[in-house]
Amino acid sequence: MKGIFSQELEWKSFTNVGTIRDIAIDGGRVWSGSNGGVLRLQTQSFDIAKITNTEGLSSNEVVAVEIDHRGAVWFAFFNGVLNRYWPDDNVWEVVEDYRDQVITDIVAFGDSLYIGLDFGVSLYSIDKREVKETYVNLGLSSGGNVQKIGANSVFINGLEIWVATNQGIAQSSLDLPNLQAPASWRQYTTSHGLPTNFINKVVVVDGLPYAATRRGVARLVNGSWENTGFEAVNVISGDVVSANAFFSQNTLVIFTDSGVYYLDSAGQWRLLGSTSGDVTALKTDAAGNVWIGRRNRGLARFDFETQTWVTYETNSPASNNFKGLALDSKGRLWCASQVAGVDMFDGETWRNFNTSNGITSNDQRVVIVDAQDRVWFGSWGGGISVFEESGGDFVITQFNHRDGSLAGFTGDPNFVLVNALGLDQAGNVWALNREAITLQILVTFLTTGNRIYFSRNELTAANEALFSPFVTALEIDNGGRVWIGTENRGVKVLNHRNTLDNKNDDLVNQGLTVSGDNIFSDFITALKEDRDGVMWIGTDQGVNFWFNSVVRNQFGLINTNVNVIGVDARNRKWFGTPSGISVLDNDGVIRTNYTPGNSPLVSGNVIAFAFNETTGDVWIGTTNGLSLLRTPFTAPQPNLDLLSGYPNPFIIDDPNDRFIITNLAEGSSVVIYNSSGARVRSFGLQDIQGAQAFWNGRDENGDIVPSGIYVYLAFTESGLSATGKVAVIRR
Repeated sequence: MKGIFSQELEWKSFTNVGTIRDIAIDGGRVWSGSNGGVLRLQTQSFDIAKITNTEGLSSNEVVAVEIDHRGAVWFAFFNGVLNRYWPDDNVWEVVEDYRDQVITDIVAFGDSLYIGLDFGVSLYSIDKREVKETYVNLGLSSGGNVQKIGANSVFINGLEIWVATNQGIAQSSLDLPNLQAPASWRQYTTSHGLPTNFINKVVVVDGLPYAATRRGVARLVNGSWENTGFEAVNVISGDVVSANAFFSQNTLVIFTDSGVYYLDSAGQWRLLGSTSGDVTALKTDAAGNVWIGRRNRGLARFDFETQTWVTYETNSPASNNFKGLALDSKGRLWCASQVAGVDMFDGETWRNFNTSNGITSNDQRVVIVDAQDRVWFGSWGGGISVFEESGGDFVITQFNHRDGSLAGFTGDPNFVLVNALGLDQAGNVWALNREAITLQILVTFLTTGNRIYFSRNELTAANEALFSPFVTALEIDNGGRVWIGTENRGVKVLNHRNTLDNKNDDLVNQGLTVSGDNIFSDFITALKEDRDGVMWIGTDQGVNFWFNSVVRNQFGLINTNVNVIGVDARNRKWFGTPSGISVLDNDGVIRTNYTPGNSPLVSGNVIAFAFNETTGDVWIGTTNGLSLLRTPFTAPQPNLDLLSGYPNPFIIDDPNDRFIITNLAEGSSVVIYNSSGARVRSFGLQDIQGAQAFWNGRDENGDIVPSGIYVYLAFTESGLSATGKVAVIRR
């Protein structure tokens, strides 16, 4: 559409640091790569920031980090793609030469990178931007057959290159003319004294090679390896730490599942502080500082004066798993995680609630916000937790087997499964108590504080059981009927006829199955009613929709296995799948798919949605992070009384700057005039997709307007109109 600046959608990723896999250090910064992106720490100020795919990374799954001879930072990703980043200029380069290969390590040497792969070591020329050659067996093949030997890590000492593999150690010299020849490599295995052929890392300290293995640390002396400790321990990695005020000489520092250790001058291993066994990566810098990555906690530096580890964390969600999302009346985002309990984000700060501070399970599956702005979470094992704001904090109420509200399952009467919640028009909260031993699978928490139970084998006038114990999804339609999805019996519908206190008139003779109604599958994964009263039914094999007692099929999804269905303010349907998102327009056509390949979507496995109808923001929960997509699809206002625009003044300093005219009514058009009354820009009905119009400070010809006062006029076909003013400052 001509001149629609609003269609340039914005993305933002929110991730937990997760597991830091590698660390690189330049003169003033520590770079660490993780499955949640990159942490960058300034060593002078200790300021820490996170870089994700929406800041330039090709992916958030970082497996290796290195700094080259020109000061550029290299990031290798899980999918084999490389990024080269010039931090001072904020310039990114993408290298595709290793796409779909498994990168294990990167080591810079001169104008080259030595890249560890799962089938050898590859030489990449930085200046020529090309793969020079690859060493695929390192001389470790046996039986005369050529084998591809995977490199666990690469270490360069002077002109020596050491490669750690699962079949021993390969060593060569970089000044040899043909490292592709197996004869150019010297091999070390258990026959040379190594405690195992599973080698994680080789480090050379003052000319003496050490091997971190799955069975301790070995040292090469006079051509043979001897064990120096940790004989039965997996030594994950190590590095050379330079002499400093604490270390009288250069030495070796390593880490295991139990902590970080260093080799003292007497040849004894000493524990370096306490780390609770959560170390995931280690690196030393030129000043003799020891840096580690800590699982889900960011970076840490050992303070030799206090003999403690100082941890540097970013404000982030507690995990990258987002099972359920909901927004409260203040715009705060509430997140259910299967591994970390409950997260709340107020737009600036993340706050986590788990079993250590008030809830009964860290495996949360679903969240809704009721009419009183209380936040309800359903968990796998702990029942329901209700968060209610009081006195500036939250009071948490539990409903589970202890108070008799809910019941466990046959395998464990104390393990209460609540995997779906719903809210009806009267404000009552409905919950699915999966596999309840009481058979009371459906529970209604009335606004009066009372509860009503529906048993799965309860017979009605139609003499038919309500539904299976293996319930999966719940939706209450505008008529008050309760739709229940199951794993094996399709959909059952409870019509209580708006008389919850009288079960005698309940009907459960309606439902949808493969055999009776030709839905795609009896395994129901999602249910959602749209704004037109159409019920959308997600299954593990496709999407159906029901309207006026007729079932139809929806085709064209990016993946037929549907995890979640959402409806935005403009009644577009969003289908979350293991491959990304398909968006269905109101004309019944899917024109938009979002995947990590064609957008900054943080992960392809989409599990949850939350829609902010005021701002148009779409929150997208996945199994590897949270995405925020800013869209123009906001709910229209009933009139133009609240018409406004921001920012004011509107400073045009960047091509992405924009002035937002908001709170438009249904069917609005907008015209912008200069101080002389001349029309500068207009937005017709076809240009405004929600309750907002976006102006980039340009006129109809695409030229930036001069500084001055401008008037924006909004009007509807029904005769409503309103105006506002904005001061434009052109720089």
